[in-house]
This record gives sequence, structure tokens and C-alpha cells, in this order.
Amino acid sequence: MSEATLVQTPVQRALALQTAHGAALEEGEGERIAYEIIDAAAAAGKTVEEYVVEYAKGLDVSAPREGMKSAFWSYGIPHPDLPVDKVLSSQFLAAVWTDMENDNEPDSARYLEGTPGGQVLDKLHLWNPDVYKVLGLNEQQGNALAREAWSAVSENYAKATDGEAIVFGGELVPWSVAYETEMPQLRRGTGPENIHFMYDLPEELLKGLPPESRQLLSDGSVRSHVHFKAPDPASPPTQKYWEAGYLDLEHLRSLPTPEAQRAAILEACERVALVDAQQAEAERQAEAGLTTEQEVSGPAVEEQQRRQIATPSVSTHGVFLPGVTVNAHAAVSQPVTRAGTTPAGTHGVFLPGVEVEAKNVVVPSASNAATTPTHAPPASEKSNAPGLEA
Repeated sequence: MSEATLVQTPVQRALALQTAHGAALEEGEGERIAYEIIDAAAAAGKTVEEYVVEYAKGLDVSAPREGMKSAFWSYGIPHPDLPVDKVLSSQFLAAVWTDMENDNEPDSARYLEGTPGGQVLDKLHLWNPDVYKVLGLNEQQGNALAREAWSAVSENYAKATDGEAIVFGGELVPWSVAYETEMPQLRRGTGPENIHFMYDLPEELLKGLPPESRQLLSDGSVRSHVHFKAPDPASPPTQKYWEAGYLDLEHLRSLPTPEAQRAAILEACERVALVDAQQAEAERQAEAGLTTEQEVSGPAVEEQQRRQIATPSVSTHGVFLPGVTVNAHAAVSQPVTRAGTTPAGTHGVFLPGVEVEAKNVVVPSASNAATTPTHAPPASEKSNAPGLEA
């Protein structure tokens, strides 16, 4: 039997896609792309950076029909065929999953890089040094431009999601496009109850917690709000959700009861919901043509919060996080599942024999957090920057 006729597992298919995607550009192709960008920017009377980001914002990432499942992704997973400093980007696992879903039910699923706009932006190869060097950018500037462009198209992709959001990622990190850009739009749009994670949280994060807290932290509704990377007080981050969504796991483990731990978890979710409300109010004012000098705080934010989350409390988390069921007195936690979804913990069906803890990443300082690639090219670049960060 020839190699071409061998049946590949989803992981093998994803690795093949990544290898093909990471192939070097043909000679002169990067220069051709760069000069097209330069000429288009000059014709528009804009800098290269301004033009590329504006161009990305106008790309078509709309869903072809209502209620489609939409894949999101962040970083990647280890793979034995890759060097230890490389990962199998979750971008390509999301692509294979999308194909599998559409094989079972045509036009039922999508992923960003498979949309018309995603395909167009991908062909600009903004992460490739053959492109950004001709644009007159160094590596840091090139990565920053690529990240900003992909962040813009990612935000629109998330806004256009009205069905289930399937996230190929483990622990969300606060500087990622997935956490900073996509999750806020998904929470405010399709809703946290429709956000599901394909990978479990790393066991090391949950170690020492009772079953009730482990179950609550593992639910997609909660995972879409919180992260576990402390901000540096000496160098405060610029990301608006970093401080709001931080959950100190050491402090959480020190709390004496599951009820107290649940209260702390939901408090972090409430902080994030407040930032969501502030952002929604700012957007509402901008759309209404009101002055941007008005501070988004006080009664306006409180009213927005009342409308959106109905003053959540620990005892009414079902209102705040619909679909989350937690029995604080249960001896054994039960996985939360919903009809028609692939719950976290069943990834063994999709990724048999693969340990799918998210690749550990180094916390960037506040000065470079905004330019750390989260959706970067797979194999050919630094491994901890898996492409479009989701």
C-alpha cells in the first residue's frame, strides 16, 4: 500500500497541513507580495501599517448560514514528529475538525482561515520575513503588524458567530487574541453557554482543588472568562482584560470550602462581565455618535450590567452563567455536557492517544505583550506562536 493511500488520523492530517503551510515561499514571492502592499498603501495615502489593518477589517469572515459551529484556536499541542520547541498548531486541528464536521453535515462548521477573508489574509504571509523585511519592518514590527491584522479579522469572525463556538485551546493566556479579542465578542454575542473547549485544562492547574471547583473551572462558560497568569505590578499590562480575568489559583486552593471557592471563581467572572459592559457601552456611544470624552463608568455601566447579567450572585450563577450546574455538596463531579456538542474530555475520540495540554508559554512583559504572536506561522517560526491567536 502506498503512503498516499494510507488512512491518516486527524492529528496526522493536521500535521501534514502544517508542514505544507510552513513550506518556504517560492523565490521572489515574498517580495512580490510586499511591493503589492506598498503600492496599495501609497495609492490609498496610508502607511503600510494603516493600510494592512484597515484592509483586514474589511475582509469577509461572515458565516454563510445562521447557527453554524465556528472553530477558534490558540497555540498548539506537542507532537512526537516535531522538535521539542515546536508544537502542532491548533489552527490545523481546527481545520481538520471543520472538514470532519462538514463531511457529516454539509455547511455545518467553519474556521477562520477557511473563510474567504481568512484565506485572503493568509496569502499575504505577514508573519514571513520575506514579506515584512521588504515592507521595511524588523521582526518585532512585522509580528506586531501581523498580530494586529489577524486580531482585527478575528474580532469580526467572533462577532459573526451566532452558533456554538468550539475552542481548540487549553489554558487561555491573557495576551492572546483568543482571550483578549475573541472571547469578549463571543460572550456578548453567541453567549458563554455556547462556548465549548476541545481540550481539558492542564491537570497541574486543577491539582489540589476539590471536585466541585474542578468541575466549575472546567466548564466552558467559566473558562471563557478567566485566566491564571498574574499581571506584573511593576509593569502593569495594557490589555483591558488581564487584571479583570485573573484568578489566583494559590489563593483559591487556600479557601476552606467549595462554596468559598465557587464565590471566588464567580467573582472573577463578574469582574470580566463588568469590563464587557464597559466595552459594550463605549461601542454604543460611538455608534450613537456621542462624544468619546464621556467616561464609560458610573450609572451608565451599572445600568448596562443590570440589563446584561441581572446582578449575578453566587447563589444565582445560573442566571450569570446559563447552563452551568454545580452541586457544591456532590462527592463526585460530573462533566457538564450539552446536546449536540463535543464536551471537553472526549477529545480522545478526535485526538486518540494524544495528551492535549496546551503548550506552556512564557508570560511576556507588559512592554512586549501586545506584540507577542499568538496566531503566528506554524513550523517555520518560533514554536510558541501558533498562528492566529485564538
